[in-house]
Amino acid sequence: MRPALTITSLLALSIVGDAQPTRGGSKFEAAEASTSKVQVDGPSKIPLSRRGSAELKRSDGSLDWARAHAHLARAQSKYARSIKNMRRNAPNEAAKIISRSFGVESSLLARRAWETDSDSLEYEGDNAEILGKRDDKLFGGSAGIVRGGYKNDMRPIVDFAVKNPKYVANPKYQATASSAVASSSAAVVAAAASPSATVVSSAGLSLTEQGGGTLWTGTISIGTPAKSFLIDFDTGSSDLWVPSVSCTSAACNTHTKYDPSESSTSSAVSGKKLSISYGDGSTTTGTVYKDTVTIAGMTATSQVFGTATSLSSDWQDDPMDGLLGMAYQSISQLGTSPFFNTLITQGSSAASQFSFKLASSNSELFLGGMNPSLYKADSTVWAPVTSQSYWIVDSTAQVSSKKVSALGTFSAIIDTGTSVIVAPTASAAAFWAAVPNSAVYGSGYYTYECNSPPKLSFTFGGNSQQWTMSSDSLNLGKVSAGSSRCVGSIVGADIGVAAWVMGDTFLENVYSTFDFSTNAVGFSTLA
Repeated sequence: MRPALTITSLLALSIVGDAQPTRGGSKFEAAEASTSKVQVDGPSKIPLSRRGSAELKRSDGSLDWARAHAHLARAQSKYARSIKNMRRNAPNEAAKIISRSFGVESSLLARRAWETDSDSLEYEGDNAEILGKRDDKLFGGSAGIVRGGYKNDMRPIVDFAVKNPKYVANPKYQATASSAVASSSAAVVAAAASPSATVVSSAGLSLTEQGGGTLWTGTISIGTPAKSFLIDFDTGSSDLWVPSVSCTSAACNTHTKYDPSESSTSSAVSGKKLSISYGDGSTTTGTVYKDTVTIAGMTATSQVFGTATSLSSDWQDDPMDGLLGMAYQSISQLGTSPFFNTLITQGSSAASQFSFKLASSNSELFLGGMNPSLYKADSTVWAPVTSQSYWIVDSTAQVSSKKVSALGTFSAIIDTGTSVIVAPTASAAAFWAAVPNSAVYGSGYYTYECNSPPKLSFTFGGNSQQWTMSSDSLNLGKVSAGSSRCVGSIVGADIGVAAWVMGDTFLENVYSTFDFSTNAVGFSTLA
């Protein structure tokens, strides 16, 4: 029997009719949007929100360097945190992928990630003398931050009064929050699970535009009675955490907080403590609880999660409340079963798979299989996972369909929680050296002629199928307003793993599936 779907969403909700389900699904008639409970009999999808604050381009088409640096800082702190967890939980797995040159873990940044020396960074070609003098804002010209130890000219974080660079306000923080919520729509449609598994129950979380961007979020509920949280679903980490009711800072007060006293199914977990390091270098700890967690009617009971007692200042205008990790347990800071694995263990998921479509519209996280309406039949190619930590697979890179021989086969982490593609600095240099008319821009960034974008593609798991990035996905924005040079979304940074991080600028070009039963990642052509 398929479970009834209970929805308590921050977004307005409607049911869309005429969806064509398979394997016993049914059609649903249109209904009025509501934040009350909606009962449906069958698989479903529920709209989530695309993070407007993740937009990296300014209105004039140029790259917002401050925001780009903040994104990289978050990725860097996330991988430093997960590396420490993996060393503790699974040292053999850690030895496979941790970069030997990585010499810093939690104390990565000595100033805010978006601190800049000027409002714009003009393209200066690849003049070695100029580039040698440039102090790249996140990964320094000498890469002093990444390779351990702070540069002498860096002041403590407390000395800075840096305005949050994100321009999209949290909709729950605005005076007009009710109208902002009402303007968003949601859909519940019949959908199908993976063709490779027998369907018992499955649920989809579909994403809708919230203002443009490169990261996606959606609603989950925690506790009894259920309380809704807007969450970033991240295949590059493994823990669930949300703000704690004990957090009273300005950054926390714009977000929904977890209060254990309000839930009859909550219990504290002794012997565990949440520990988070943020992209700006700040850290926090918090209490760990067990409670009921529900997504699209799929419920995990006694799910372990953390509650953060503080948030870094850049979270104040960020719509998401917290994060739900979907990688392997070996990188869990809490050392516990991730949410989706709990669903599998408790028999609540039809299959040990979940899938993503990431786009500006009609995007979706599908739990319990694959949604055949979102990808082309018989197009799926599977790549075996090489380490049960991150979703890490073998990969090659191509420029104009020709393999970049200098790279050979490399490891690639498939990460929905990182906005761009991050490659080790030496690998990024080798890759861009194969791109005609490309040029170095500072430390880690590369540019190309906007009117002549290169054709770039990747293969996975030893398969010959090349998955091409669109020119829009490659283009982070012009170097500056009016420039003829565009900044590529493949960035060089040594973040501690001997692997590329394939973030959303790649993933928005494919339908991706993550399978715990076969330990493989699937790539399919978008329908």
